[in-house]
Amino acid sequence: MRVLHLASWHPNQVHAQLGNFVRRHIEAVPPEVEGMVLHVWPAGSDVAGQVNREVGQGDRAGLQTRIAYVKDSVPRRWRTERAYMGLVQGLHAEGFVPDLIHLHVAAEAARPAIRASQLWKVPLVVSENWTAYHPEHGRSFRPKEERAVRKALSVASLHLPVSQHLGRAMGRYASGVKARVIPNVVDRRFGLPVHPRSVDGPLRLLHVSSMVDAHKDIRGMLRAVAEAVHHGADLVMDCFGGAGDGGQELEGYRHLVQTLNLDGRVRFMGPAGVDEVVGAMHAADAFVLFSRYENLPCVLLEAWMTGLPAVATNVGGVGEHMEGREALGALLDAGDERALTEVLVQWGKRKRDGVLPQSVKIADYAHARFSNEAVGQAFLEAYRSVLS
Repeated sequence: MRVLHLASWHPNQVHAQLGNFVRRHIEAVPPEVEGMVLHVWPAGSDVAGQVNREVGQGDRAGLQTRIAYVKDSVPRRWRTERAYMGLVQGLHAEGFVPDLIHLHVAAEAARPAIRASQLWKVPLVVSENWTAYHPEHGRSFRPKEERAVRKALSVASLHLPVSQHLGRAMGRYASGVKARVIPNVVDRRFGLPVHPRSVDGPLRLLHVSSMVDAHKDIRGMLRAVAEAVHHGADLVMDCFGGAGDGGQELEGYRHLVQTLNLDGRVRFMGPAGVDEVVGAMHAADAFVLFSRYENLPCVLLEAWMTGLPAVATNVGGVGEHMEGREALGALLDAGDERALTEVLVQWGKRKRDGVLPQSVKIADYAHARFSNEAVGQAFLEAYRSVLS
């Protein structure tokens, strides 16, 4: 089987972390499926015009990648779509024949994916992670984006959302198309042997995110932490991420920490690499994600893969895993600071009593669903269902 992946988001020379979850999805597909990845991104004059080719990318044998860079000036979408078609037509001229087109995020690559499907007369499937499907959270498509999204989703043979919640949102743009949930995949480094949690010292909390308050409700989380301390909870918290605005938002959080008398209890560590986050997760007792909205956050799955229980809000696909599964942690309503306070106080007591959720059970749950092997097999079954 041969699959042509068109990835609207993918790591590149301009943005090394862009769409890293897309890259992990592609690399999870078993080696028995030959893969070709196409990606286009606007860049400065020093990079524009380049086409980078990689063979055997990452851990995935039999995978080739071609990344083209276009001039970062208007009309960007036209330039990007044209470059995608150049890559597609180049493959066609080389005699490349795919069995399936896999579109990852129906943005700039959407129309080229449709044309590729028509050119080779093969099915199209669409994977999605995009929060723009949820306009109730202030994220919505621009008119040209929406037309491309509707068209791609309508002609697709199968939708592959990361959660049921996102699948329903995709269905509003193209009803009647079959959907199969395939969650995000977790980097192998998070699957190290689960470390035993310490029973000594304060409850050690961890938060990892973009640190954008409008999305992650950082201020609400900090207020709940302060209230928990006021009610006798002995806890500390490390927060990783942010500084995308030059650090201004982090400075605001530091000022709030001082106002809330949390000095010495809350630290802002800034952006971190995978290995540092893995180490922080193994050192923590609980992960906290107080988001106002999500699809299926990779960082939550990463925490579970290390055996770390989570306190998270019931947004996006989070509840699809946590509802009825207390072993994974505590599920709260978004914005409910009082409930977060109560859970932190309770978990502080549970740590003293040595009865926090069992790490091995959490890690087993995560590995069965979010590992390379699990997600890769899910993709293989999805491809076969379309081609059968």
